[in-house]
Amino acid sequence: QNEEEYGGEDEYSYASSTAEDEDYEEEEEDNDGDYSSNTTHKITNDFKQHFVAIGVAIIAALVTHMHINGGYMTWREEMRKDWEILMKRFGGNKNENTIVSNNAAAAPYAAPSMNYIPTHQRKMASEKAMEGYVKEDHQYARRSGGHERAREYRRTDGLSFCPVAHLITSPAAAVDDGTSTSSNNLEDVEFLLALDPSVRVLHSYYLADALGVESSMVYEDPAAEFLGSYGSDVILKDIDSLSGEEPTLDQVKHVLESHLPSSLVDNEHACLLHQYALNKATGRSIRGTTKVYIRPHVSTFYRNKFPSHSVAAFGKPAAKVGPAPLSFTGFATKFINLSTQPVKLYWDAGRISSGPREGQMHTVLIGTVQSMESIGTASHPGHQFFVATTYDKDNVLDRYTATADEQVWYYDPLEDLSLEKRAEEMDKMTKDNKWTAKQRFGREAWMVNQSFSRDYLVKTRMIWLANFPQPYHDGSNTALEKVSNHMWPAEYIGQVHTFDTNHLYFTDLPQELQSLTKQDYEPDMESQRLSAMEQFQSTSLKGETDSDNNKSMSLNVKVVSCAPRVVEVKKFLSPVEVQHLINLASGETGNVPMELSRVSASPNGGKRMRGDAMAEVRSSKGGWIHREQDVVVDTIFRRVADLLNIDERLMRDHYTPEDLAGDVELPPTHDRVVEAMQLLRYDPGDGYTAHHDFTFPSVGSRYQPRRFASVLLYLTGEGDVVENGVRSKSSGINDDKALEGGETTFPRAITTENHDGIKIKPQSGKAVMFYNVLPDGNMDDLSQHAGEKVEKGVKYLANIFVWDPIIN
Repeated sequence: QNEEEYGGEDEYSYASSTAEDEDYEEEEEDNDGDYSSNTTHKITNDFKQHFVAIGVAIIAALVTHMHINGGYMTWREEMRKDWEILMKRFGGNKNENTIVSNNAAAAPYAAPSMNYIPTHQRKMASEKAMEGYVKEDHQYARRSGGHERAREYRRTDGLSFCPVAHLITSPAAAVDDGTSTSSNNLEDVEFLLALDPSVRVLHSYYLADALGVESSMVYEDPAAEFLGSYGSDVILKDIDSLSGEEPTLDQVKHVLESHLPSSLVDNEHACLLHQYALNKATGRSIRGTTKVYIRPHVSTFYRNKFPSHSVAAFGKPAAKVGPAPLSFTGFATKFINLSTQPVKLYWDAGRISSGPREGQMHTVLIGTVQSMESIGTASHPGHQFFVATTYDKDNVLDRYTATADEQVWYYDPLEDLSLEKRAEEMDKMTKDNKWTAKQRFGREAWMVNQSFSRDYLVKTRMIWLANFPQPYHDGSNTALEKVSNHMWPAEYIGQVHTFDTNHLYFTDLPQELQSLTKQDYEPDMESQRLSAMEQFQSTSLKGETDSDNNKSMSLNVKVVSCAPRVVEVKKFLSPVEVQHLINLASGETGNVPMELSRVSASPNGGKRMRGDAMAEVRSSKGGWIHREQDVVVDTIFRRVADLLNIDERLMRDHYTPEDLAGDVELPPTHDRVVEAMQLLRYDPGDGYTAHHDFTFPSVGSRYQPRRFASVLLYLTGEGDVVENGVRSKSSGINDDKALEGGETTFPRAITTENHDGIKIKPQSGKAVMFYNVLPDGNMDDLSQHAGEKVEKGVKYLANIFVWDPIIN
């Protein structure tokens, strides 16, 4: 399962289909039409294959079951001891009222559950347990993360269900001209959600935030088992039992506080449940608000060019300026699997027009999609896709056609049933154990997401590609900014910001460059190392002496596109730093294997092509280096952190000695929020077709991890020559080796004049950064970008992908 979900042994491959899957699919495609015409022979062979496959599957399932159960008992015994120690330390004791349940579901980084009998004793025990996690740094970090902001992160921040201050009295409406008058282009939107299942799902999200566990596991977390199981929640049952026709908000809060420590009770959570208490008899919808991003009008992208959004002529009413029609028609698509079994998604490319397979159907495997998970790919209008079972590509379950209005598809085996019949079938599946509580939660979470997407489309005129809810990025909300990455404003093209960095240019290199260890990042060792490097650094690219002996320098961030949000920083790298990275990429001084670049980066599946199919999409060679490679690479990462306006310590792993000593899976909240630097080499003819960098996380993931921003570092520029691993400017003699082409294009960038979006020419030492998400947490579909083919010479590039709030 793990190999299939995360792409086997490839550390940087996140697609769900394995190489074995691809080999099977390609072999199956290559042999289409070559089967024996002997019907009896065919049936016999098929029977043998299926019989053997079933036998292998049964044996594998039995072995896996034995393996899991064997490890489970050991884990439970260890955690039971930890729980007893924790309860003794904070006043708990193991007696008839605090019995460890032997049937509790196992969940990493939490203590075994307890069956509490009286409500007041249940509350007292839960408070002591929660205080234990807060006061014991190691235990608390295991639950909620190694990074401070990961512990403070709440997925439900930004939601409002209280009927005061934030609620809008009028229905959500579309914006006439796409112009937002609010700060940061975020405006309130009111959404309506069906009482069932929205309350269960949102209630789970609030509990997950309060308890520091994954949303889909909130009822399986042993420390929270007293809440009940999904669909039979104890808190909701207590609210159902409130007396009176209209329970008060105080009564609802009292119910919450009887189950949770007061410090973990959120006011908006209470308001959500208050609406449930008031509406459950009538079935009225839940009403809430959040903020969504309203894309500004294109005329605002040009300062003083269109002061009135119009052009007046001959005293007649002004004609409104609009965006230039785009010649590129691509967009992102997203597929959600609502069945209880994994399925495979294929692109149906039609019949092959020539060659040895002329007339045969050409299909490309996009990826395997697990139950209640999603997958994404770039597409164009009219593209045909189909979903099939994992064991037979010809067993087609459903078909889809890509259009700009239909970018998100749901495969739902219950789609044709009425709402009433669908609910009956889901209850029957639960009763018959045909799906897990996690699967039912996933299905209902996707239904809530689909409902919100309709209100989002009406208000913003954009497709909702993310998973609801998402906290928004608002510069005025300091609480949210503490747990989310900074976004540079992009109010108009040419807007300039400035940031300071004390990580100066390397203008010379030490004689020996060694990789860094964890000890090198200890405060004393780090201070000594940084001081020792000052003799090799300068605020000047040429290493000229600074008369003021400045320890920092200022760099300008220039907006080159507002939609998508793209900025550039010239002279971000020094020539010495550029050459050092080229050396690593060319193998002159480093040992960085450069292999054929992969296509996918989606944690739940992605385009996993090989051979000609992949070469049509991406053709380049790449390798990966971590920031610990040496002091030069480490300094570049620190400078990138300053560009992003985040603490560079977020780009380090946060593991304690206790974490590393235990033989347990470590939580992703301890990981750095940045991937390793990807070094890329493009030879003549190499390029990368239009694609997105963002990923689609699991709907139940509390943190919703995704690639927040992409940083491109250009190592060679137009006219540069790389010979024997050394970069130089063309001298005229070697013009045939000078770089031509290789521009980075954003074909969907909105302007008033360019039908092809924007094009950025490579320039040695320049950094380009763009955001893969919008301020409201949605994926930015306009961030689709491409690497144009190299016409001559060699193009070297480095990528750094930054995640928010944690890495997947």
